Amino acid sequence: MNETSSPRDRLTVVKVGGSLLAGPADLRKAASAIAEKRREEGALLVVASALKGVTDLLDLAASQALDRTQNGHLGETLDDLRQRHLDASREVAGGGAAVARIEEALGEVETLVRGIRASGELPDATYARVLSSGERLSAILLASAVEAAGPEAQPVTAETAGLRATGPARAGACDIPASAAGFQWMRRQLGARTLVLTGFYGIGADGEVVLFGRGGSDDTACAVAAGLGAGRLELWKDVPGLMSADPHEVEGARVIPEVSFDEVAQLGAFGSRVVHHGCLEPLRGRAIDICISSVPETDSPGGTRLVERLHRDTPRVVALASRRHAPALVGLVGDGVAGDPEIRSRMLSCLTAAEARGELVAQPSGRSGLSCTVHPDDLVRVLSGLHESFFPSSGRPQS
Repeated sequence: MNETSSPRDRLTVVKVGGSLLAGPADLRKAASAIAEKRREEGALLVVASALKGVTDLLDLAASQALDRTQNGHLGETLDDLRQRHLDASREVAGGGAAVARIEEALGEVETLVRGIRASGELPDATYARVLSSGERLSAILLASAVEAAGPEAQPVTAETAGLRATGPARAGACDIPASAAGFQWMRRQLGARTLVLTGFYGIGADGEVVLFGRGGSDDTACAVAAGLGAGRLELWKDVPGLMSADPHEVEGARVIPEVSFDEVAQLGAFGSRVVHHGCLEPLRGRAIDICISSVPETDSPGGTRLVERLHRDTPRVVALASRRHAPALVGLVGDGVAGDPEIRSRMLSCLTAAEARGELVAQPSGRSGLSCTVHPDDLVRVLSGLHESFFPSSGRPQS
Protein backbone atom coordinates (compact mmCIF):
# COMPACT_ATOMS: atom_id res chain seq x y z
CA MET A 1 0.00 0.00 0.00
CA ASN A 2 1.22 3.49 -0.82
CA GLU A 3 2.47 5.13 2.39
CA THR A 4 0.75 8.41 1.48
CA SER A 5 -2.69 6.85 1.08
CA SER A 6 -5.28 7.35 3.78
CA PRO A 7 -7.35 4.55 5.30
CA ARG A 8 -10.36 5.69 3.26
CA ASP A 9 -8.43 5.14 0.00
CA ARG A 10 -8.21 1.39 0.52
CA LEU A 11 -10.58 -1.53 0.66
CA THR A 12 -10.76 -3.48 3.91
CA VAL A 13 -11.95 -7.07 4.21
CA VAL A 14 -13.16 -8.22 7.64
CA LYS A 15 -13.95 -11.82 8.52
CA VAL A 16 -16.23 -12.34 11.53
CA GLY A 17 -15.75 -15.77 13.13
CA GLY A 18 -18.72 -17.85 14.17
CA SER A 19 -17.51 -18.05 17.76
CA LEU A 20 -18.21 -14.29 17.93
CA LEU A 21 -21.80 -14.75 16.78
CA ALA A 22 -23.62 -16.68 19.46
CA GLY A 23 -26.80 -14.61 19.34
CA PRO A 24 -28.42 -11.17 18.90
CA ALA A 25 -26.15 -9.35 21.38
CA ASP A 26 -23.05 -10.62 19.58
CA LEU A 27 -24.51 -9.70 16.20
CA ARG A 28 -25.15 -6.15 17.40
CA LYS A 29 -21.65 -5.87 18.87
CA ALA A 30 -20.00 -7.01 15.65
CA ALA A 31 -22.31 -4.80 13.58
CA SER A 32 -21.47 -1.74 15.65
CA ALA A 33 -17.74 -2.31 15.09
CA ILE A 34 -18.34 -2.87 11.36
CA ALA A 35 -20.38 0.34 11.11
CA GLU A 36 -17.64 2.30 12.85
CA LYS A 37 -15.00 0.84 10.53
CA ARG A 38 -17.11 1.73 7.48
CA ARG A 39 -17.38 5.34 8.68
CA GLU A 40 -13.65 5.58 9.35
CA GLU A 41 -12.16 3.57 6.49
CA GLY A 42 -14.61 3.60 3.59
CA ALA A 43 -15.04 0.56 1.32
CA LEU A 44 -15.62 -2.56 3.40
CA LEU A 45 -16.47 -6.18 2.64
CA VAL A 46 -17.40 -8.48 5.51
CA VAL A 47 -17.13 -12.28 5.36
CA ALA A 48 -19.62 -13.98 7.67
CA SER A 49 -19.27 -17.37 9.32
CA ALA A 50 -22.31 -19.31 10.49
CA LEU A 51 -23.59 -18.51 13.98
CA LYS A 52 -21.79 -20.36 16.74
CA GLY A 53 -22.66 -24.06 16.72
CA VAL A 54 -24.90 -23.88 13.65
CA THR A 55 -22.59 -25.83 11.31
CA ASP A 56 -22.59 -28.66 13.86
CA LEU A 57 -26.38 -28.42 14.05
CA LEU A 58 -26.68 -28.71 10.26
CA ASP A 59 -24.29 -31.64 10.22
CA LEU A 60 -26.42 -33.32 12.88
CA ALA A 61 -29.61 -32.70 10.87
CA ALA A 62 -28.08 -34.33 7.78
CA SER A 63 -27.00 -37.36 9.85
CA GLN A 64 -30.40 -37.67 11.52
CA ALA A 65 -32.18 -37.47 8.16
CA LEU A 66 -30.09 -40.39 6.94
CA ASP A 67 -31.05 -42.50 9.97
CA ARG A 68 -34.80 -43.19 9.97
CA THR A 69 -34.70 -44.09 13.67
CA GLN A 70 -33.79 -40.45 14.39
CA ASN A 71 -36.84 -38.84 12.77
CA GLY A 72 -38.15 -37.47 16.08
CA HIS A 73 -34.80 -36.01 16.96
CA LEU A 74 -34.51 -34.54 13.45
CA GLY A 75 -37.65 -32.51 14.03
CA GLU A 76 -36.20 -31.13 17.27
CA THR A 77 -32.95 -30.19 15.50
CA LEU A 78 -34.76 -28.36 12.71
CA ASP A 79 -37.02 -26.60 15.22
CA ASP A 80 -33.94 -25.46 17.15
CA LEU A 81 -32.33 -24.17 13.95
CA ARG A 82 -35.49 -22.35 12.88
CA GLN A 83 -36.24 -20.78 16.26
CA ARG A 84 -32.71 -19.58 16.80
CA HIS A 85 -32.49 -17.73 13.49
CA LEU A 86 -36.01 -16.33 13.50
CA ASP A 87 -35.62 -15.03 17.05
CA ALA A 88 -32.33 -13.40 16.09
CA SER A 89 -33.78 -11.83 12.94
CA ARG A 90 -36.72 -10.32 14.83
CA GLU A 91 -34.41 -8.94 17.50
CA VAL A 92 -31.70 -7.43 15.27
CA ALA A 93 -33.86 -6.40 12.32
CA GLY A 94 -37.32 -5.99 13.81
CA GLY A 95 -38.92 -8.23 11.21
CA GLY A 96 -39.68 -7.30 7.61
CA ALA A 97 -37.55 -8.38 4.67
CA ALA A 98 -34.84 -10.00 6.80
CA VAL A 99 -37.33 -12.38 8.41
CA ALA A 100 -38.72 -13.30 4.99
CA ARG A 101 -35.19 -14.07 3.71
CA ILE A 102 -34.46 -16.15 6.80
CA GLU A 103 -37.71 -18.07 6.27
CA GLU A 104 -36.73 -18.76 2.66
CA ALA A 105 -33.25 -20.01 3.61
CA LEU A 106 -34.67 -22.22 6.37
CA GLY A 107 -37.21 -23.60 3.93
CA GLU A 108 -34.40 -24.69 1.63
CA VAL A 109 -32.66 -26.51 4.51
CA GLU A 110 -35.86 -28.35 5.37
CA THR A 111 -36.43 -29.31 1.72
CA LEU A 112 -32.90 -30.67 1.44
CA VAL A 113 -33.24 -32.64 4.66
CA ARG A 114 -36.57 -34.11 3.59
CA GLY A 115 -34.90 -35.21 0.36
CA ILE A 116 -32.16 -36.99 2.30
CA ARG A 117 -34.75 -38.74 4.48
CA ALA A 118 -36.85 -39.81 1.48
CA SER A 119 -33.93 -41.15 -0.57
CA GLY A 120 -31.86 -42.60 2.25
CA GLU A 121 -28.81 -41.11 0.55
CA LEU A 122 -26.52 -38.19 1.30
CA PRO A 123 -24.52 -37.20 -1.81
CA ASP A 124 -21.54 -34.92 -1.19
CA ALA A 125 -23.19 -32.12 -3.17
CA THR A 126 -26.29 -32.24 -0.96
CA TYR A 127 -24.22 -32.38 2.21
CA ALA A 128 -22.24 -29.33 1.08
CA ARG A 129 -25.45 -27.45 0.30
CA VAL A 130 -26.87 -28.25 3.73
CA LEU A 131 -23.74 -27.20 5.63
CA SER A 132 -23.31 -23.96 3.68
CA SER A 133 -26.81 -22.89 4.75
CA GLY A 134 -25.38 -21.62 8.04
CA GLU A 135 -23.40 -18.92 6.25
CA ARG A 136 -26.36 -17.90 4.08
CA LEU A 137 -28.46 -17.45 7.23
CA SER A 138 -25.71 -15.61 9.10
CA ALA A 139 -25.01 -13.18 6.25
CA ILE A 140 -28.66 -12.10 6.28
CA LEU A 141 -28.61 -11.54 10.04
CA LEU A 142 -25.29 -9.71 10.12
CA ALA A 143 -26.19 -7.43 7.20
CA SER A 144 -29.48 -6.58 8.95
CA ALA A 145 -27.62 -5.77 12.16
CA VAL A 146 -25.15 -3.54 10.26
CA GLU A 147 -28.00 -1.63 8.62
CA ALA A 148 -29.61 -1.17 12.03
CA ALA A 149 -26.30 0.35 13.19
CA GLY A 150 -26.30 2.90 10.34
CA PRO A 151 -24.54 2.03 7.06
CA GLU A 152 -26.33 0.42 4.13
CA ALA A 153 -25.44 -3.26 3.96
CA GLN A 154 -26.34 -6.11 1.63
CA PRO A 155 -26.08 -9.86 2.26
CA VAL A 156 -24.42 -11.61 -0.68
CA THR A 157 -24.06 -15.33 -1.29
CA ALA A 158 -21.10 -16.93 -3.02
CA GLU A 159 -23.53 -17.79 -5.83
CA THR A 160 -24.50 -14.15 -6.42
CA ALA A 161 -20.93 -12.91 -5.99
CA GLY A 162 -19.55 -15.37 -8.53
CA LEU A 163 -17.05 -16.85 -6.08
CA ARG A 164 -15.81 -19.90 -7.93
CA ALA A 165 -14.27 -22.99 -6.37
CA THR A 166 -12.43 -26.10 -7.40
CA GLY A 167 -11.95 -29.52 -5.84
CA PRO A 168 -14.21 -32.02 -4.07
CA ALA A 169 -17.50 -30.84 -2.57
CA ARG A 170 -16.43 -31.36 1.04
CA ALA A 171 -12.87 -30.05 0.83
CA GLY A 172 -12.24 -27.70 -2.08
CA ALA A 173 -10.57 -24.32 -2.51
CA CYS A 174 -11.42 -20.92 -3.92
CA ASP A 175 -10.53 -20.55 -7.60
CA ILE A 176 -9.29 -16.96 -7.68
CA PRO A 177 -8.66 -16.66 -11.45
CA ALA A 178 -12.10 -18.10 -12.26
CA SER A 179 -13.68 -15.61 -9.83
CA ALA A 180 -12.34 -12.54 -11.67
CA ALA A 181 -15.75 -11.45 -12.97
CA GLY A 182 -17.19 -11.88 -9.49
CA PHE A 183 -14.50 -9.69 -7.96
CA GLN A 184 -15.25 -6.99 -10.52
CA TRP A 185 -18.95 -7.16 -9.60
CA MET A 186 -18.13 -6.90 -5.88
CA ARG A 187 -15.89 -3.90 -6.49
CA ARG A 188 -18.71 -2.08 -8.25
CA GLN A 189 -21.12 -2.72 -5.37
CA LEU A 190 -18.77 -1.65 -2.59
CA GLY A 191 -18.86 2.05 -3.36
CA ALA A 192 -22.45 2.38 -2.21
CA ARG A 193 -22.77 -0.22 0.54
CA THR A 194 -21.06 -2.74 2.77
CA LEU A 195 -21.28 -6.27 1.38
CA VAL A 196 -21.71 -9.14 3.83
CA LEU A 197 -20.51 -12.23 1.96
CA THR A 198 -21.03 -15.85 2.89
CA GLY A 199 -17.84 -17.54 4.01
CA PHE A 200 -16.90 -21.23 3.99
CA TYR A 201 -17.80 -22.13 0.41
CA GLY A 202 -17.71 -21.32 -3.30
CA ILE A 203 -19.43 -22.62 -6.41
CA GLY A 204 -17.91 -25.28 -8.64
CA ALA A 205 -17.93 -25.36 -12.42
CA ASP A 206 -21.06 -27.54 -12.25
CA GLY A 207 -22.90 -24.93 -10.17
CA GLU A 208 -22.78 -27.01 -6.99
CA VAL A 209 -21.52 -25.88 -3.59
CA VAL A 210 -17.87 -26.62 -2.76
CA LEU A 211 -16.91 -26.33 0.92
CA PHE A 212 -13.50 -25.03 1.99
CA GLY A 213 -13.39 -27.24 5.10
CA ARG A 214 -14.18 -26.37 8.72
CA GLY A 215 -12.69 -22.95 9.39
CA GLY A 216 -12.97 -22.23 5.67
CA SER A 217 -14.36 -18.72 6.12
CA ASP A 218 -10.72 -17.73 6.67
CA ASP A 219 -10.05 -19.08 3.17
CA THR A 220 -12.91 -17.01 1.77
CA ALA A 221 -11.62 -13.85 3.42
CA CYS A 222 -8.03 -14.35 2.23
CA ALA A 223 -9.06 -15.27 -1.31
CA VAL A 224 -11.43 -12.30 -1.58
CA ALA A 225 -8.82 -9.92 -0.14
CA ALA A 226 -6.37 -11.17 -2.78
CA GLY A 227 -8.90 -11.03 -5.62
CA LEU A 228 -10.07 -7.52 -4.74
CA GLY A 229 -6.57 -6.17 -4.10
CA ALA A 230 -7.58 -5.13 -0.59
CA GLY A 231 -5.25 -2.95 1.43
CA ARG A 232 -6.17 -4.54 4.75
CA LEU A 233 -7.55 -7.83 6.01
CA GLU A 234 -8.83 -8.32 9.56
CA LEU A 235 -9.68 -11.76 10.91
CA TRP A 236 -11.92 -11.29 13.97
CA LYS A 237 -11.72 -14.22 16.38
CA ASP A 238 -12.73 -15.06 19.95
CA VAL A 239 -9.17 -14.34 21.13
CA PRO A 240 -7.39 -10.96 21.11
CA GLY A 241 -4.81 -12.25 18.62
CA LEU A 242 -2.56 -15.21 18.06
CA MET A 243 -1.47 -16.32 21.51
CA SER A 244 1.80 -17.66 22.87
CA ALA A 245 -0.19 -20.80 23.82
CA ASP A 246 -3.80 -21.91 23.98
CA PRO A 247 -5.25 -19.71 26.78
CA HIS A 248 -7.63 -22.54 27.68
CA GLU A 249 -4.62 -24.74 28.42
CA VAL A 250 -1.99 -22.32 29.72
CA GLU A 251 -2.50 -19.58 32.28
CA GLY A 252 -0.62 -16.43 31.32
CA ALA A 253 -0.72 -16.96 27.56
CA ARG A 254 -0.18 -13.63 25.83
CA VAL A 255 -0.77 -12.04 22.44
CA ILE A 256 2.03 -12.39 19.89
CA PRO A 257 2.56 -8.92 18.37
CA GLU A 258 3.87 -10.16 15.02
CA VAL A 259 4.23 -13.49 13.25
CA SER A 260 5.23 -14.68 9.77
CA PHE A 261 3.13 -16.65 7.30
CA ASP A 262 5.42 -19.66 7.69
CA GLU A 263 5.09 -19.54 11.47
CA VAL A 264 1.30 -19.39 11.17
CA ALA A 265 1.40 -22.40 8.85
CA GLN A 266 3.56 -24.30 11.31
CA LEU A 267 1.19 -23.53 14.16
CA GLY A 268 -1.60 -24.99 12.05
CA ALA A 269 0.43 -28.09 11.27
CA PHE A 270 0.96 -28.62 15.00
CA GLY A 271 -2.74 -28.33 15.82
CA SER A 272 -3.55 -24.65 16.27
CA ARG A 273 -7.01 -23.87 14.88
CA VAL A 274 -7.02 -20.09 15.22
CA VAL A 275 -6.20 -19.62 11.52
CA HIS A 276 -7.34 -22.15 8.92
CA HIS A 277 -4.33 -24.03 7.63
CA GLY A 278 -3.09 -22.74 4.27
CA CYS A 279 -5.52 -19.84 3.99
CA LEU A 280 -2.76 -17.19 3.73
CA GLU A 281 -1.17 -18.61 0.58
CA PRO A 282 -3.13 -16.37 -1.87
CA LEU A 283 -1.75 -13.31 -0.06
CA ARG A 284 1.93 -14.06 -0.63
CA GLY A 285 3.66 -11.32 -2.58
CA ARG A 286 0.85 -8.82 -2.00
CA ALA A 287 1.04 -5.43 -0.30
CA ILE A 288 -1.62 -5.93 2.37
CA ASP A 289 -1.88 -5.33 6.11
CA ILE A 290 -3.21 -8.43 7.91
CA CYS A 291 -4.32 -8.54 11.52
CA ILE A 292 -5.93 -11.13 13.81
CA SER A 293 -7.89 -9.69 16.72
CA SER A 294 -11.13 -9.84 18.63
CA VAL A 295 -13.97 -7.47 17.75
CA PRO A 296 -12.36 -4.01 18.05
CA GLU A 297 -13.31 -2.01 21.13
CA THR A 298 -12.02 1.27 22.54
CA ASP A 299 -9.43 -0.26 24.87
CA SER A 300 -8.88 -3.61 23.11
CA PRO A 301 -5.31 -4.71 22.28
CA GLY A 302 -4.07 -4.29 18.74
CA GLY A 303 -4.04 -7.98 17.92
CA THR A 304 -1.39 -9.86 15.95
CA ARG A 305 0.09 -8.56 12.74
CA LEU A 306 0.75 -11.22 10.07
CA VAL A 307 3.59 -10.57 7.64
CA GLU A 308 4.92 -12.72 4.85
CA ARG A 309 8.50 -12.67 6.12
CA LEU A 310 10.15 -11.64 9.38
CA HIS A 311 13.85 -11.23 10.05
CA ARG A 312 15.08 -12.10 13.52
CA ASP A 313 18.74 -11.94 14.45
CA THR A 314 18.56 -15.19 16.41
CA PRO A 315 16.09 -18.08 16.50
CA ARG A 316 13.32 -17.46 19.03
CA VAL A 317 10.21 -19.36 20.09
CA VAL A 318 7.19 -17.17 19.32
CA ALA A 319 4.41 -19.61 20.26
CA LEU A 320 3.55 -23.09 21.50
CA ALA A 321 1.04 -25.37 19.83
CA SER A 322 -0.52 -28.66 20.79
CA ARG A 323 -2.97 -31.31 19.72
CA ARG A 324 -4.72 -33.91 21.83
CA HIS A 325 -5.70 -36.56 19.29
CA ALA A 326 -3.34 -39.49 18.98
CA PRO A 327 -0.51 -39.04 19.02
CA ALA A 328 -0.71 -36.08 21.41
CA LEU A 329 1.90 -33.49 20.50
CA VAL A 330 3.52 -30.30 21.77
CA GLY A 331 5.33 -28.00 19.39
CA LEU A 332 7.58 -24.95 19.52
CA VAL A 333 7.22 -22.49 16.66
CA GLY A 334 9.56 -19.74 15.54
CA ASP A 335 11.75 -19.13 12.53
CA GLY A 336 14.99 -21.08 12.89
CA VAL A 337 14.04 -23.05 16.02
CA ALA A 338 14.19 -26.40 14.22
CA GLY A 339 17.95 -26.21 13.86
CA ASP A 340 18.87 -24.52 17.14
CA PRO A 341 20.55 -26.96 19.58
CA GLU A 342 20.00 -24.74 22.62
CA ILE A 343 16.25 -24.52 22.05
CA ARG A 344 16.09 -28.27 21.47
CA SER A 345 17.97 -28.89 24.73
CA ARG A 346 15.70 -26.56 26.70
CA MET A 347 12.63 -28.23 25.28
CA LEU A 348 13.81 -31.68 26.35
CA SER A 349 14.79 -30.39 29.80
CA CYS A 350 11.28 -28.98 30.26
CA LEU A 351 9.73 -32.29 29.20
CA THR A 352 11.89 -34.17 31.67
CA ALA A 353 11.10 -31.71 34.48
CA ALA A 354 7.39 -32.14 33.76
CA GLU A 355 7.82 -35.93 34.02
CA ALA A 356 6.37 -36.31 30.55
CA ARG A 357 5.82 -39.86 29.34
CA GLY A 358 6.81 -40.91 25.84
CA GLU A 359 9.89 -41.19 23.68
CA LEU A 360 10.79 -37.52 24.28
CA VAL A 361 12.49 -37.06 20.93
CA ALA A 362 12.39 -33.52 19.51
CA GLN A 363 11.49 -33.69 15.82
CA PRO A 364 12.22 -30.74 13.50
CA SER A 365 9.60 -29.52 11.04
CA GLY A 366 10.87 -27.25 8.30
CA ARG A 367 12.72 -24.22 9.68
CA SER A 368 10.04 -23.09 12.08
CA GLY A 369 8.95 -26.10 14.09
CA LEU A 370 10.17 -28.47 16.76
CA SER A 371 7.78 -31.01 18.24
CA CYS A 372 7.56 -33.98 20.55
CA THR A 373 4.83 -36.55 21.19
CA VAL A 374 3.67 -36.91 24.78
CA HIS A 375 1.01 -38.75 26.74
CA PRO A 376 -2.31 -36.84 26.48
CA ASP A 377 -2.66 -36.70 30.27
CA ASP A 378 0.67 -34.86 30.48
CA LEU A 379 -0.17 -32.22 27.88
CA VAL A 380 -1.27 -29.33 30.09
CA ARG A 381 1.60 -29.87 32.55
CA VAL A 382 4.13 -29.97 29.70
CA LEU A 383 2.72 -26.86 28.03
CA SER A 384 2.79 -24.92 31.29
CA GLY A 385 6.44 -25.84 31.86
CA LEU A 386 7.43 -24.92 28.30
CA HIS A 387 5.54 -21.64 28.49
CA GLU A 388 7.22 -20.62 31.73
CA SER A 389 10.62 -21.43 30.23
CA PHE A 390 10.19 -19.64 26.91
CA PHE A 391 7.70 -16.98 28.02
CA PRO A 392 8.59 -16.14 31.63
CA SER A 393 6.01 -14.31 33.72
CA SER A 394 7.86 -11.02 33.25
CA GLY A 395 9.96 -9.78 30.40
CA ARG A 396 10.06 -10.58 26.68
CA PRO A 397 9.99 -14.11 25.25
CA GLN A 398 13.33 -15.87 25.55
CA SER A 399 15.16 -17.64 22.77
